[in-house]
Amino acid sequence: MGIHRTVLVVDDNDINRLNLRLLLKSDYQVLEAGDPDAAEVILAERRVDLVVLDLALPPEPDNPEIGMAYLTRLKKESPDTPVVVITGHDQHALAVRAQQDGALGFFGKPFDPDEVKDSIDRAMEARNQLIREQELQRALDSRMGMDILGDSNIMQNLRGLIGQVAPMPSTVLIRGETGVGKELVARCLHAQSPRADKPFIAINCASINVEHLESELFGHEKGAFSGAGKRKLGWFECANGGTLFLDEVAGMPLSVQAKLLRVLEHGEFSRLGGESMIHSDVRLVCSSKMDLECLVQQGKFRDDLYYRIHVVEIKVAALVEHLDDLRILAKHILLQKAALCGKNIEGFSDVAITQMQRYRWPGNVRELENVIERAVVLCNSPTVTALPPLESVHTASGISSDNLLDQWLKALPDDGVKGEKEVAHFEEKLLLTALDRHGYIKTRAGRWLGFGDRAKDKMRYLCDKYDVAFKEE
Repeated sequence: MGIHRTVLVVDDNDINRLNLRLLLKSDYQVLEAGDPDAAEVILAERRVDLVVLDLALPPEPDNPEIGMAYLTRLKKESPDTPVVVITGHDQHALAVRAQQDGALGFFGKPFDPDEVKDSIDRAMEARNQLIREQELQRALDSRMGMDILGDSNIMQNLRGLIGQVAPMPSTVLIRGETGVGKELVARCLHAQSPRADKPFIAINCASINVEHLESELFGHEKGAFSGAGKRKLGWFECANGGTLFLDEVAGMPLSVQAKLLRVLEHGEFSRLGGESMIHSDVRLVCSSKMDLECLVQQGKFRDDLYYRIHVVEIKVAALVEHLDDLRILAKHILLQKAALCGKNIEGFSDVAITQMQRYRWPGNVRELENVIERAVVLCNSPTVTALPPLESVHTASGISSDNLLDQWLKALPDDGVKGEKEVAHFEEKLLLTALDRHGYIKTRAGRWLGFGDRAKDKMRYLCDKYDVAFKEE
């Protein structure tokens, strides 16, 4: 405990105040007031972390209603300041009433030192927990509350485009690598739209079994399939009037694509196993890190659906493209993670900043969040002095991914190539190499390829794409 935490004792008995001061002085700075007027003077001039309030106060020490009235006044004027009340032996019912009126604890007279200390410590911890939760909520509100951080031209242009597109009813396709913050952009679009007071629902199409995706989107009736024991509303019904964000829409099977197209064209659908048509007013926002145009050419994504969802495109840049924003992003994430862990960490050392600026961040902002959270967990000082080792998954045996790419490009024939075919060939070879190195266990191979927490879904997609067998974990 730190001496900077301040306790104000409000009690007209000099001996009581002396005893409390002696009991608490090793852990708290103790201020004293003999009546409510003196307490108000102190509260007007000093920051107080907790008030210990005797209910027996002048001008009528025998009337506990004086103390109760002052408790009510305290909670009205300083609702976040915790109060512990002092009661007499025959005032247990009054103490319970005081707690109902906002007091966090109570102890009786004469004082039991252990009881006093326990009551005050518990009340102080409750206050500290409230502060941590408020700080965390502010951080989460900023993260989820629609704040695209960064002063670079890239981020300023992104904010401007979001502000221009958000009020419109048009569908939006958000593109970008894994971890750049595509869902955050979708939430910003919703927050700045006329639908902001309606639901925002995000669903990852690639993470849901193909058999269940249609039911998740459109719902089902009881008995529609084995295990459908009751009616289930789909996300289109739940998001009615608001925004539905379909993350990684490329993972949607063709059968579900057809039903989605009908919703976009007619604003209606039927539940799985149902006959009646259901109308839903939903703004659709989609995202993909895959090349949808290529998938359309391959017949794996409907061209008519592509044109429906690709009315407006928003490209979210990789972190390496706007490293000037790294300090702002890192500080914001640090405060968020520190609040979550209940730690008081204020910033980074120059060494840590240099580490971040020299790294290419293949996992983008999501990787940055992961690294900073790990640093916060291991940090025991007000400053993060250094980050855990940053080793790119794209580096092996001292050969960088850029060098590997250069070698591949130099090996291409002089008389030209079929670009899409060569890219697909390279991707397939990379997939097979990863699987071979890791015993054809797709999750391990996906992590080696840098897919992080998306390894399982991403590898399933690639293995299906190239008709490659694999092993489960």
